[in-house]
Formats: sequence, structure tokens, C-alpha cells
Amino acid sequence: MNKKVFLLLFFIGLLGIFCLKISAQQIQDSTKIYYKAITEFKDVNLSTKAFDYFKKKATKALNDNKPEKAAYNLELIAYGQYTMGFYDQSEQLIIESLKLLDKVEEQSKTQAARERLFNQLGTIYRNLKDYENSNRYFDKALELNQDPENIIAITTNIANNFADQGDYLKAVEILNPLYNQALTIQDISIKVVFIDNLGYYKTKAGDNSGVELMKAALAMRKKSELLSGLFSSYRHLSLFCLDAGNKVKAKSYIDSLQNIGNKIGTPSYQLEALKLKLSLEHNHDFSAYVNLKEQVENEHFLRENKFAAIRYNVAEKEKQLLEKEQELTIAELEKQKERNFKLLYLSIGVLVLIISGFVMMILRVKYRKDKVQQVYLTEARISKKVHDEVANDVYQVMSKLQTTPQVNDNILDDLEAIYSKTRDISKENSTIDLNENYLSILKDLLQGYRNNSVNIITKGISQVPWEQIDNIKKITLYRVLQELMVNMKKHSQASNVVMSFKYENNKIQIGYSDNGQGCQLLKGTGIQNMENRIKSINGTIIFESESGRGFKSKISV
Repeated sequence: MNKKVFLLLFFIGLLGIFCLKISAQQIQDSTKIYYKAITEFKDVNLSTKAFDYFKKKATKALNDNKPEKAAYNLELIAYGQYTMGFYDQSEQLIIESLKLLDKVEEQSKTQAARERLFNQLGTIYRNLKDYENSNRYFDKALELNQDPENIIAITTNIANNFADQGDYLKAVEILNPLYNQALTIQDISIKVVFIDNLGYYKTKAGDNSGVELMKAALAMRKKSELLSGLFSSYRHLSLFCLDAGNKVKAKSYIDSLQNIGNKIGTPSYQLEALKLKLSLEHNHDFSAYVNLKEQVENEHFLRENKFAAIRYNVAEKEKQLLEKEQELTIAELEKQKERNFKLLYLSIGVLVLIISGFVMMILRVKYRKDKVQQVYLTEARISKKVHDEVANDVYQVMSKLQTTPQVNDNILDDLEAIYSKTRDISKENSTIDLNENYLSILKDLLQGYRNNSVNIITKGISQVPWEQIDNIKKITLYRVLQELMVNMKKHSQASNVVMSFKYENNKIQIGYSDNGQGCQLLKGTGIQNMENRIKSINGTIIFESESGRGFKSKISV
């Protein structure tokens, strides 16, 4: 080959290689520039060009059958759209990215991307005040994450949800444990968001030490010149000053806020800045208008954006269910059937136990009532027998002896005493006619023990709704009060007896006190009988007495 021709071809080859390297370098440089235009967001026009650039890259990746790469490029665009306040478009692209990642066979490769996308969806729904969906996606992001920086970022977002709903103490409680760790992380954007938010939430919770944290965050953001970050810092400081009533300082921060909003150039930022500026004038109509407008926009979004994330979840669940159904074998279905039968038998067993317990309780109550009733009937029968046979026989003997000459008077006196005791025993255990007015019967009982030496005082006896009280309880109370009065008559030598009645919370409260000689409380027959009677109707009775200090009793039924 001619030497000149060889040299010419050699130089053409070198020139071709050099041009290819320059072209590759230009593509690489463009990617870096457009990436920063989205992630740092300093120039709106450049960011718009970046959207077109990464859209073309996504389309090329799809044509080359590289879904993971296409998803990454769409994720960048979605992040930029969110930063500019276009939440619906951002959401649509995130869902499209998730669907592309579903096509990747090795799902472990897509874990980091899924975490970022779930976190971004949570942030979008937070801005739309859909906190239920927001927390759901933040939780999904946390499940996929082990990186400390990302965990701090997601945890910050979860705290934001509580703060948005007014629970600033909860937000501070979530962020505080991560404060020292957040100071050590390398990602300045995550660190500054954490510090700024923690500072603002502390001030809202009443801790003004948070002001220094917000100022520190502002200083860091001024160095990085991140417009959206500066906007957030000036917004928090403006709100703090407004709450503190410092209008002069608030106006200074709001002016800076409005300047940043105009630089960003998107309506959502400009509207927020304008809203805070007009809030200095305390125009209530304007505030009401802005709040209503935001509500209408959010509701419109939730109705019209087709709920791409929700539909994605439904499709994902349907896919999982279909796969699960295909994997189920006959043996697994039999196991499920067996578990269902066990659950059915267990439910029947529990139901039988509950019914049995209920029946036993009813029978126990009935048995107790029947027992009290039987005691009452026995007492009445004995009373009648004592009256009809013993008392009458004693009376006939007395009559005969009175007509017999030379009968000792002492014998007649003893017989009369025996007759009186027999009549008293009969009266104490006689039948109580509950068909009559129980109040009158009870008053007659108590006043029957009044005489020249004993004064009986009753309080509140008419306030008790006796007509509503069960007959068994009426009989029992009658017998117990009768026993108290008999003991008083036999042993106390009291001159005054006070009986107080109250009806509170569906319970009868009875207090007894006398000014008698008192006694040492021993479980004698009378006290034991009263305790047994009251216990049979699920009541309580307490006795108090000392020698020389009278006798007291409290009954609760």
C-alpha cells in the first residue's frame, strides 16, 4: 500500500475514535446536567428540557427491552414534576415505573427503586391530605429499606403526616431518637430536611429551641442553593413568626419566600407565598377562600386522577391471588377445609359453654330464691303451729287454774309469761301479707316497738320505691329489721332508736343505731341469722358495737 494512503487512513481512524469519544462525553455531560436540573431544581427552563431528555431515554430503553432502565428515567421525571407541584402527573409516572419494574425477572434488583417510588407516592398523598394512603406507602418503603439515610428520610415523612394533622408532639417523638444519627449522614438534602422539620415541629409543640434548628437548616440550604429547600425553610420561619405575633420578622421571611417562589415559577409555590403574605393582613374572607379552594382541588384530584396507585394495588393483589390459586394443591384445600371444620366445632363449643353458664346462673338465682321462700314458709308454718297449739294450750291451762281454789299466784304469773313469749315467737315468724301496702306493714313493725321508754325514729323510709322491690327481698328485709328490733328490746336498754333509709344506684341502704348499753360482738344466733338472710339475697350487713356505746348496723341490698 502506498505510504501516503496508509497515513491518510490512519489519521482518519484516529479522528473517528476521537469524535466518538467526544460524542460519548457530550452525552454523559448532558445526562449530569439534566439530572442536576431535576434533583437540585435551580432553573425551571432547564428542568423542562430535562423532562424531554429523560423521556426520550425512557422510550429508547423500552425499545431496547430494558424496563428497569426505562423505569429509572421515568422516576426522575416524576420527581421533577412533584418538585414543581404537578402531583397528578408525578403519580401517573410513578405507577408506570412500578409496572415496568414488575416485568424484571430478578426482583431483588428492583428493591431500591421500589423503595424510592413507594416513598415518593407517600409524599404525594401527604400533599393531597390522603394520610391513609400516604402512611401505607411509607410503610412499604420502610419494609424494603436497611440504609440509615433512607430510613431517616422515610421516618421524617411519617412524622410529617402526624404534624399535618396537628399532632406535633407525636412528630417530635418520632424524630428525636434519630437526631444524633441524622447529623452524621452524608446526604445534605436528607439531613437538612430532618433538621428543619424537627425544629419547626418543636416550636409548634411549645419548645422554642427549635428556632435554632430551623436557622441552622436555612444556613445549610443557602450554601447548597436548593430552591425548593430554601422555600421550605423560609416558609417554616414565616409561620413561626406569624404564630409568635412578630409581623416585622414574618414579613422579611415572607418576602424571601415570595422571591424564591417566583424563581421556581410554578403556581403551587407562588400561591403558597402569596397566601402567607396576605395572611399578614388578617383577611378572614381571603383565608376562607384559599382553604376552600385547596379542598376543592384535592377532592377534584381524588375523583379525576383515576387513582392510579389504588388501581395498581388492586391489580397487584389480583395477580398475587391468581398465582396463589394456581399453586394450591388438593391437599392444601383439604387442610383449609379441616381448619374450617375445627373453627366451626370450636365456635359451637364456645356457644354451648356460654349457654350453659347462662342457664347455671339462672338456676342458681332461682335456687337461692326458692331457698329463701322455703325458709319463709317454714317460719310461717312453725309460727302458726306455735300459735294454734302451744299458745292456746297454755291459755286453757291458765283458765282452768284460775278457777281452781288454792292455786299459787306465782304459778299463774309464770304461765302468763310463757304465754306471752309464745305469742311473741308466733308474731315474729307470722305470715307477711305482701298484697297489702308494704310501706305500711314495715312502719307498723318498727313503730310496734315504741313505748314510753323507747322512742323509734325513721328517716327516708317513704323515699324507697318499695313497689319495685322483689318480694323475696321485702320478706328478708322485714325479718332482719324485726330481728334488730327484738334484740334491741331484749338486750340494749336503749331509749332512742334511729332507722335511716336511702335508695341509690338501684340499692337500698339502711342504717340502724341506738343509744343502748352496747355489747361485745359475738356471732350469736341473732347476728348469724341476720347475716345468713342478707347473704342469701346478695346483700351485705355490718355490725358495730362497744360496751356502753350503743349498737349500729348498716345494710346494703
